[in-house]
Amino acid sequence: MRYIFLILCSALLLISCKEDVKNEGRNYSFYHWSTNFKPTDKTDQLIKHGGTFKEYVRFFDLVIDQNVDKVYPVATVQFEENTRFLATEIVPVIYIRNEVFLHKDGNGNNIQKLALNTADKIKRIQNKHLTGQVAVREIQIDCDWTDSTRDSFFTFLKSLKNQMPGYSISSTLRLHQVKYKDRTGVPPVDKVVLMAYNVGNLGSVEETNSILSNEITAQYLEELDEYPLPFDVALPLFEWGVLYRDGKLKGLLRDLTPSLLESAFAKAEKENNYTATSDSYINGIFIYKGDHVRVETITKDKLEELAAMIKEAAPSDRDYQTIYYHINTLLTSKFSYDDLSSFAK
Repeated sequence: MRYIFLILCSALLLISCKEDVKNEGRNYSFYHWSTNFKPTDKTDQLIKHGGTFKEYVRFFDLVIDQNVDKVYPVATVQFEENTRFLATEIVPVIYIRNEVFLHKDGNGNNIQKLALNTADKIKRIQNKHLTGQVAVREIQIDCDWTDSTRDSFFTFLKSLKNQMPGYSISSTLRLHQVKYKDRTGVPPVDKVVLMAYNVGNLGSVEETNSILSNEITAQYLEELDEYPLPFDVALPLFEWGVLYRDGKLKGLLRDLTPSLLESAFAKAEKENNYTATSDSYINGIFIYKGDHVRVETITKDKLEELAAMIKEAAPSDRDYQTIYYHINTLLTSKFSYDDLSSFAK
């Protein structure tokens, strides 16, 4: 019996080692984009199987309040009392609309104040909900800056770094900012996250899938191996309905389940396109009879192809982390843990 027991132990140890080798370098993380931070069994399992125990949590947005003509934080994350964290590290993410850096509060002498106010709000949330529970080592800024806002945005990043010594500062990076880095500039941060999605023309009713188009993405990856900063990669794990009225974009229908779709829409001739059969109210948006919706989603084959393209384009010696956007979407249920692991670097 003792001999058999030793054999079994050896076999289990061997299997464990093989699993470690198999999963080496295949860990992944998630963005948490919902305003309410409410862990569930499902999200806990996603964090657990991701292996990094690291979660990128949207803390708040910075937008222009037109009523008072000032830049204000909105959509501040709400933590429940005694929130439990399976993740051991949280990365606060601040989304900043590009027009903020065209406003008087986001350029000139006011940038320093904007950075100070941003840092103060991050610290207040951290001290109230995270200190003593999870590590916070990095702050990420999500902004699709343009040629006209680049200088102000870069100055903001430098100011934020000064306001938060000891923290790593990262920013998001769009594909065009990789290909045209000489024109768009390289942000003064420690690391960037390449957002490998939302590449199509959302405003066009003729678009087929604005979230993911590997044909378009391929055109922007040629310069990835020369990008001068360390980078991670964000892959899409969400879907939505794009609503048009009289050929013009009217909004996005999120969490559009098949039952909701069938209740108000009929299939159109074009694949994944539907026409509203009656007036209705879906997920906070009023739908008029005759409105047009295009359902955009992510398939396993397309996501696998996208991940392979990025791996091929990245330098062979460049190690990067895969982050899925985002953990609060119904689409996560359509992919197995093995799928998510296989797409990761």
